[in-house]
Amino acid sequence: MIFCIKSHRAGIEHFWKPTLMSYKKLLKEAKTRNTLVSVHMDTDDWDQFSVGYVDCLTDTHFRLSAISRYGAPFGFEVLQLSEIAKIEAAGKYERKIEFLAKSQGAFFKEIVPKSASSTNLILDTLTQSLEEAVVISIWGMDAEASLVGIVEKMDAETASIQIINQYGEDDGLSTIKITDIKCINLNTHFEQVRKFLYESDY
Repeated sequence: MIFCIKSHRAGIEHFWKPTLMSYKKLLKEAKTRNTLVSVHMDTDDWDQFSVGYVDCLTDTHFRLSAISRYGAPFGFEVLQLSEIAKIEAAGKYERKIEFLAKSQGAFFKEIVPKSASSTNLILDTLTQSLEEAVVISIWGMDAEASLVGIVEKMDAETASIQIINQYGEDDGLSTIKITDIKCINLNTHFEQVRKFLYESDY
């Protein structure tokens, strides 16, 4: 098991074998500096982790003032030091969450769909994304995967989506048959965060 702490300012990464004391020392430093951390507890699922600011620390447990993936306050989590698998700080994901936390209230913009439908709500939503540069999430034949981005162009059969990744970066163009689209999300918090990051220089 490898512990990794990233120093963004220095542009370097340090690796060492973790111990309970090294984790506790890092969390203590994060608390002192008010540094956002990501804490992984499950080595079988690295995609599941807690994010927040260290609020309290004892010999056996620590408490996080948790932050959601949208940068909003998310309550508190009391976690066991001995169960820590990895801690990350000052990485790309942590910088994104910190930026969103500081920008609360800045990225929610109401988008009102047109009340009159052409009788094809999928086509209506694609058209609105194209005309108003609204970020949408599209699910097609693969229910487990979605395309997230802005419709760049359309014809009678296909829609081409400018893909925006979770960091707000342009991730290329993807084209899907309109008849393959099963459902679309329009301007939920998920899509609004992508749009905000895409338009921001953070």
